Amino acid sequence: MVRESPQPRNGRPGSTSTAPRGRGERRAAARPGRPPVARAEAALVLHYTRLARLAYTVLPATLDRHRRVLAAHALVQQSLPSRLPDLLAGPHPAEVPVPRRSPEAAAGGGSAPAGPAYALLRATVLAAALQRGGRRRPWRLPRTWGLTLFPSSGGPESLALERALAELGTTERAAYALLALEGLTQDEAGQLLVAVGVSDPRPALRRAARLGATYPADALAAADFDPCTVHARPTDLLRRRRRLRAGSVLAAALVAAAVAALVLPGSGQGGVPAAGAGAGAASSLASAPAGGLGITAADLVRVPADQWRHTARIDFTAWPARGDRLTDRALLTRALTLWSAAGERGTASAALVRATPGTVPAPPVQAPRLLWSGRLDGAEVVLLDDGAELARYTRPDRATAADPEQLQLTRSDESDVTTAGAVLLRSSRAGDRFLLAPWVDTVQLRDLRAPDTPAQDLVPTDGVTAAVPQPPSSGCGSWPVLQLRSSSVIAEHHAFLLTDLGGVTAAHLTFTPPPSSGPANYPREATGTDALLAWARLACGLPALRGQDVKSVNAWEFAKQPLPEGRGTALWTCTRADRWDGSGSAATQFLAPAATGQDRNAPALTTAVQPKGRACSRYEQYVVAGTWWRAPGSGHGYLLAAGSRHVTRLGAEGGLSAPARTVPQQTLALPAARPRTAVTVIGTLDTGQTARTLK
Repeated sequence: MVRESPQPRNGRPGSTSTAPRGRGERRAAARPGRPPVARAEAALVLHYTRLARLAYTVLPATLDRHRRVLAAHALVQQSLPSRLPDLLAGPHPAEVPVPRRSPEAAAGGGSAPAGPAYALLRATVLAAALQRGGRRRPWRLPRTWGLTLFPSSGGPESLALERALAELGTTERAAYALLALEGLTQDEAGQLLVAVGVSDPRPALRRAARLGATYPADALAAADFDPCTVHARPTDLLRRRRRLRAGSVLAAALVAAAVAALVLPGSGQGGVPAAGAGAGAASSLASAPAGGLGITAADLVRVPADQWRHTARIDFTAWPARGDRLTDRALLTRALTLWSAAGERGTASAALVRATPGTVPAPPVQAPRLLWSGRLDGAEVVLLDDGAELARYTRPDRATAADPEQLQLTRSDESDVTTAGAVLLRSSRAGDRFLLAPWVDTVQLRDLRAPDTPAQDLVPTDGVTAAVPQPPSSGCGSWPVLQLRSSSVIAEHHAFLLTDLGGVTAAHLTFTPPPSSGPANYPREATGTDALLAWARLACGLPALRGQDVKSVNAWEFAKQPLPEGRGTALWTCTRADRWDGSGSAATQFLAPAATGQDRNAPALTTAVQPKGRACSRYEQYVVAGTWWRAPGSGHGYLLAAGSRHVTRLGAEGGLSAPARTVPQQTLALPAARPRTAVTVIGTLDTGQTARTLK
């Protein structure tokens, strides 16, 4: 880790100067409230870390973490005036509010910064971050060469906040930082934003306040937003070695050509070297290391075929190398070369790298494991894993815009026996081809929309399935899933479902049964009768999750509700999609009583959606939902509402206002005409907390 703390340029702490004041300081003294440069220097040293954190938070998300770290330090270091007129030209302290609590207090303790010096520095840093967007003069320090710097990674909450901030504009990020990090009120933050050049800060403050309602005030104190405590790792070892070797080969070729031209002037035309020199250069370049750490094809790790039988770690690290091109050095080198270019800008190789949402494109952190190398459905495919990410390289025989040459990166950390159960090797017009984990004993194909239809057996070849139908991009007439059964060496007849949601890895489908009087139920495999019946009606919501790098989707039946007029029993579910980066989304659905025939598998009605958050996860196990329902036959309308266990009272506001009332069975049915505006259901827990409709 690197900790940067600049030192003051003038004076010693605690010293008192009796020297005559210069012209500049007399000017500062002549203008009340203007701190002299020495005081600004002291404030910068004392609060450097907090100012850097503020700059890092405000800088736009279009900058990668390395550039944001350097830009944050540059903005803070350049905020100190090099001469007194610069200080006098800044905003007057009376124009910007002095923080009510210290930056250190916001992060967990410390004394409050006092005086206008910190206020001026903060305003200068804020203005620079807003106006310049992290662009700085190339000759300004700090600068690095051969290293990339990035803050520590925190937990799922920090990752979720980082993604939420990435969707905000720079002004909105600044507003959130002032409210959450600096502890300013809405009025104080607005006053400061106006002082640094924002014409109308009110929209930014409103959106920042909404974000602040989701994430606590101390969320920015996480290590993810600290540019002063960073990790470092090399970035361009490969480029330096390649350029050095290429330069050496080129120099040797030029020397050989010059010698040939001098010694044998008649052997060529115009001094052009013989073809052998070019061939030698090409051979030397082909043998250059292709990994970000000087990794070559010979360095790839090949796990023994029975490794999974002798380890307690059942994930991608236990996969053996398979395929018919395991010794194709050129193909493996090409895949490694593209992976080494991940994160670069403006290179041809980097243009072929694609990273799934939540995956940071970067070279491998260690020698990768080779999982697959071979030909499949008109393309060469290589699958690699470095313990943190999977890299799937595809080179079609005839590349097109829809089927290009590319290397796709996706996170693979924290995988397990199910989420590492299958990888999508190739998706083409013929269908999906999956590579199965070595611990998979049997594989079947079933239609999630047809729970009563028996699954069809598949016979994989060297772990690769035959082409299976792709899920539809829209609609849900059918939805193919793989039903896998792991070896008894791993678990006793453990079966589970995986499906293609547009990622490299297959998504794991699970099911949580309705609540009981005992402890909360936990997700289990979606292979039982109740789970298949529920998923048959919920499958139509899966297309909305395509391309989001979903790791698993759980369907939780949180309530059963007897319908008015004796119309049967409805189910309430919450589907939770967890992504590989720790974030997730949730949606509540209403499942009317299943009838016979076609209506038995009628799609569920989605009543509310939380695009980002932790609803219906183990960290937020309480949920309420509501919908308007018309009784068949009578045509009477009702507002139906339900809550998970521990919900004792239910009410509504918005398009229909209903006072909260006790609900022993966690459900409520109110006669009501169809409301013209949205209705928010409010539930009260037995702890006194409240829960609202997802949003």
